[in-house]
Amino acid sequence: MSNDVWYVYGAGGLGVETMDILLNSIRKGSQKAYRPAFLVDEPKRDEVIGVPVVAVGQHVEGANVTIAVGEPFDRARLMDKVASLGLRLATICSPDAFVSSHAEIGDGTIIAPHVSIQATARIGRNVAINTATIVGHDVVVEDNCVLSSMVNLGGATHVETLGYIGMGALIKEKLRIGRASIVGMGSVVHSDLPAEIIALGNPARVVRRNEDKKVFK
Repeated sequence: MSNDVWYVYGAGGLGVETMDILLNSIRKGSQKAYRPAFLVDEPKRDEVIGVPVVAVGQHVEGANVTIAVGEPFDRARLMDKVASLGLRLATICSPDAFVSSHAEIGDGTIIAPHVSIQATARIGRNVAINTATIVGHDVVVEDNCVLSSMVNLGGATHVETLGYIGMGALIKEKLRIGRASIVGMGSVVHSDLPAEIIALGNPARVVRRNEDKKVFK
């Protein structure tokens, strides 16, 4: 039955981490006992970490799916694709995360262990939030963004769609990170950043345009 199947789309590093969160949630009883599987376009293995790998086209329509790839533009493309495949975006949240009951979480979001999402934060659809990241009060993170591990978004920060915030980056409160911009690992952002740029350092400075629309090259 479709309503007891849950796919993690992608079986790379983020896919394995996301599947681990789902399996742990099922073990701890914070998620009901779905039948988990990886979903990939061209399978090279029958299973990964003991979980079956299913090819796109052989999936069960109507099942849950969580997209687990680290490139924001790929996340956006796959969000459109899974809708056309008859799959339903679903959020995976670690039982070891804190999510305020006053926060809003969009469908398809990944919330890793030790993440903290504070009151009145608004997270869009298909967002990946990695381990130990802090999302302060009144923060807005739009669709298809990726927040790496140990990121700290100060209160009322706004990250526009397709943004990528690298590991350990710190964003001062009330700032805006423009559409499809990348904040590099360990950067400290003290002022607003425009759209489609790459910023690095402390204080973070724009080093070039994000012309390739890619994080990992």
